[in-house]
Amino acid sequence: MDANINSFLNWSQNQLAQAGVLSPRLDSEILLAHTLNLSRTDLKVRPERVLNESEKKLAEKNVERRRKREPVSLIVGHQEFWSLDFLVDENVLTPRPETEILIETALKCISSPAAKILDLGTGSGILPVVMAKEIPECKMSAIEIDPKALSIANANALQHGVADRINFIRADLRNVDWSGPYSMILSNPPYIPSSDIEEVMPEVKNYEPMKALDGGKKGLDFYQTIIPISVEQLENNGWLIFEIGHDQARDVVALLKEFSCFLDVEVIQDYSGYDRVVKARKETSNG
Repeated sequence: MDANINSFLNWSQNQLAQAGVLSPRLDSEILLAHTLNLSRTDLKVRPERVLNESEKKLAEKNVERRRKREPVSLIVGHQEFWSLDFLVDENVLTPRPETEILIETALKCISSPAAKILDLGTGSGILPVVMAKEIPECKMSAIEIDPKALSIANANALQHGVADRINFIRADLRNVDWSGPYSMILSNPPYIPSSDIEEVMPEVKNYEPMKALDGGKKGLDFYQTIIPISVEQLENNGWLIFEIGHDQARDVVALLKEFSCFLDVEVIQDYSGYDRVVKARKETSNG
């Protein structure tokens, strides 16, 4: 039986809704547009366009992948963040809209266009790429332990024309010289408590890299590592800025306040009203 764009979208929407997908129509449109190499607008303008047999077969395969709760971003191979398109695969976290709060916070804290900035656990490279595009004179470094993730980060930097301004370093951030000091250190570290991993959405639990999710027993392992090292690696008046889990603000603030050099500690909410970012400024005793 022939299927046109409109009838296929209606079928796909029903399939995804039955599978518990939260946005079945939107996901159906994104997947079909990707399959046909069209825009979502094209789908609306040409609802009677008939899918040929090979298109229909591939479109059905992509719907089945989504029915199994594989993220749309992994099926299509990219995700929008900060109005830019980023390559993603199974080796990196898919960028989340709430991480834009970290970028917004960082941009407000920049005191010099020539800032020296470090991103810890860069994953797909969204933080250094966006910062490099927003502040053309800044000097970016980014540490990532996984070579496959670094490959994606490098590809994203190349795609957005900033590869020559980001120093990607393959290393374990817990036992490498960060080569500071820096005027700003950013990190969106793994912060889900180990015991909570099984409770997260199947799109996350089954398809995203565990190393980028698991923050240890209380979800605080990386904050406990990064904060003490940052004391030595930040310039005077430099900023340390983290993304956090929605219920971790009190614990992360307490970790910062163990060091008297961290002042102006502030928790920033995302657009849903959840605690999302913590920032702190380092000030030496004579400064």
